[in-house]
Amino acid sequence: MVFGTTGIWARLLHQADGYLLTEVWCESPESRQYRVRDFWSWHRSFENFRSRFRSEHERFGSWILSDGLIEKEQFLGAYYEPSDDDGEDEGLVLS
Repeated sequence: MVFGTTGIWARLLHQADGYLLTEVWCESPESRQYRVRDFWSWHRSFENFRSRFRSEHERFGSWILSDGLIEKEQFLGAYYEPSDDDGEDEGLVLS
């Protein structure tokens, strides 16, 4: 699976500092809609990933489109969740 815990996407993200995990679930089996959420320890970790791995990310996106693994990709947003510790830092969730 491309987006599974050992998939290509997770292997790419695991190279970045601050990456925590990815969740994948099917929203609608009939229309084959899936949601992928990536969790980061801090929003700057995600920004650093986007900067450092820009070409790899673009190559991955082109590959999943050209191989027909996805029809389209839509960034739904980013939001912050309080951390479990002292609450000072917030984690970034991309959906």
